[in-house]
Amino acid sequence: MGGKAGWGIAGLVAGALLSALLFKFVESRRVAPGGGETPGHGESVTAPVGGEATEVERLRGQVATSKKDSEALRAEIVELRGKLEAAGKANPGGGTPGAAKSWREIAAKLYKLRDLVKGKKWDDWPAEAKNLQLEMFQMVGELSRRLGMPFDEALMSPEGLPRLLVDMLEQTEPPPSPEEKARLEALLESVVPDWKAYDESRATLSKLEQRLAMADCGRKTLGAILDGLRPEQVELAKGYEVFEVHDEGGPSTWLEGTREKVTKDLTANWVSALKLDPLQQSSIAPVVDEYINKAQELNNALWKRKQAGEEIPRKDEYGAQVALMIETQKKLALAARLTEEQAKAMKDWGEVYGVNVYQPPPPPPPR
Repeated sequence: MGGKAGWGIAGLVAGALLSALLFKFVESRRVAPGGGETPGHGESVTAPVGGEATEVERLRGQVATSKKDSEALRAEIVELRGKLEAAGKANPGGGTPGAAKSWREIAAKLYKLRDLVKGKKWDDWPAEAKNLQLEMFQMVGELSRRLGMPFDEALMSPEGLPRLLVDMLEQTEPPPSPEEKARLEALLESVVPDWKAYDESRATLSKLEQRLAMADCGRKTLGAILDGLRPEQVELAKGYEVFEVHDEGGPSTWLEGTREKVTKDLTANWVSALKLDPLQQSSIAPVVDEYINKAQELNNALWKRKQAGEEIPRKDEYGAQVALMIETQKKLALAARLTEEQAKAMKDWGEVYGVNVYQPPPPPPPR
């Protein structure tokens, strides 16, 4: 799930910040190869197949909104990049001037800012908390280097967010007793075995399988800590969006249009990702066709449930989309008879594709 982080502060922006933390904390938008600007993690396009022209227009409106959001996100990234690069020039030895040196120091600042950030999404934190965000980025980058694991995995490891949560709870007023501190540390220690089991299994998993496994492990580790807290401690922790385990990353590339267009675009994406030759491209045609059918069926089912007023947890919605892509990757490998190099590319392939097939509106009747 993402590569190693850069270790200078500017490198942190270029690498892990833009790939892992924005994936975790910001509802990002991406441009779909062969398609247009498309809805990302925050908005699944789930229109029924062959929907009316009004439905198509609604979807196009969502695309336009997503484009605006993506432009705003890019502007925020540019601003963060400038701040971090300026900090790096001011302090070439690494780190930001006056930056915290431990999670405990960050936890103390986080506790003091609790009223400012309570209930706010990560990207909506006020200006007063932006420096703290930068310190947290840097801290996870250093942890990633020390543990020798990707940035987002270091973030979810017991030494990442779970450690920050326990340290933050130890800042409460009045301060916890020695017995309470020992209980919190014991809760943190109790999640280590689950994380070790995940870490030992990750080498055998594909990138997408790692994504599901890591999210599941993250929920177990943070969930185990939350389950052991007193009600007032749970309320405090849940006031911070940062301590939520986010979705497994639903479709990051959306392709929409007629069946013919979606088939062409999806095939081109997959051929490019795996560097398939013309014979292999021909052999994956049934897999492409099956994926479009199943993805659209999933879209329709989700759309109907939402229209009925059902609240669908993101982990269920996105987990189903990722699981479908994992199943399809295995079918692609068999159908295309991948070379060793292509099989490696398949294992490292973390893209999830969403499709929205619709029929063009009928021509107006002749006058």
